[in-house]
Amino acid sequence: MTTRIATAAQDSLIQYYLQQNQSAMNNLNAEISTGLTAQTYSQIAPQASQLIDFRAQTSQQQGYVNTINTLSTRLSTMSLALQQIQSSVQSFNSNLANEAYNNTQPDIQTQAQLLLQQVAGLLNTEDGTSYVFGGTDTNTPPVDLSGLPTGAAATLTTPVNGTPADGGYYAGGAQLAPVKIDNQLSVNYGITANDASTFEPIMRVLNFLVQNAPFSSTSPVDQADITQASQMLDSALQSLTNMEGQLGLQQSELNSELTLHQQALSLAQNGVSNILAVNQATAITQLQTLETQMQASYSATSGIQKLSLVSYLSG
Repeated sequence: MTTRIATAAQDSLIQYYLQQNQSAMNNLNAEISTGLTAQTYSQIAPQASQLIDFRAQTSQQQGYVNTINTLSTRLSTMSLALQQIQSSVQSFNSNLANEAYNNTQPDIQTQAQLLLQQVAGLLNTEDGTSYVFGGTDTNTPPVDLSGLPTGAAATLTTPVNGTPADGGYYAGGAQLAPVKIDNQLSVNYGITANDASTFEPIMRVLNFLVQNAPFSSTSPVDQADITQASQMLDSALQSLTNMEGQLGLQQSELNSELTLHQQALSLAQNGVSNILAVNQATAITQLQTLETQMQASYSATSGIQKLSLVSYLSG
């Protein structure tokens, strides 16, 4: 029976280095396959709390970015609808004084009916997921013309922005609460179809014209009503202009906040990446170096294990 020349201490030392290198290779393989320098927090213990903080910041900033993008889409949809309403009502009102007494088709009743339906359709605008002028009730069309007063009940003095059951047209919900777009900043963007200074007067005037036509240019009452109707539309149009301006300011504010949150998000993501991300080229080079060292270690171990007292003495 032959006896090894290598001592137990030498063999144990080589085995230890082999195990260490094998562990390092396993870690590098995991890094290359996942793109991460660590698979658990314990592997980055000195930076674990910093990583948790960066990830929390990333989540928060991404949430604000998503909220702002949703609001921007909604504001853009609202703004487009308001522009169309304003254009159509402006055109109608500019001809009202003459068209009110003209019985040639389309007469004022027909024109008012068409515009009433058009405005209702625009106030029932959706942004793809919800009705934008419905307040808290985003699933129901906010304008329902079926409950508007008819005949003599339709006047220029009685508001019609109540519910259809009460002689109004509004079937939406309450005003939306302000939406938080930063730790200390909220946007109050809610516009509902029952707005008392813009949409309601328009709906009231148009319904009055539909229900009370025809009008006579020789009737003092009709002349007074047409004058009042035109003045109400002028006032509503001014309110619409102010409303559009407010939406524009809010959109500008959202754009500014979006830029800030995107920058903060990028910084937080870079913080996570700097802790966890792997340089693939460096990791592959390190892996190849370790593989070469392992092969050399295995060869050395094999050579030592082949040594015996006979081979030593014969040497």
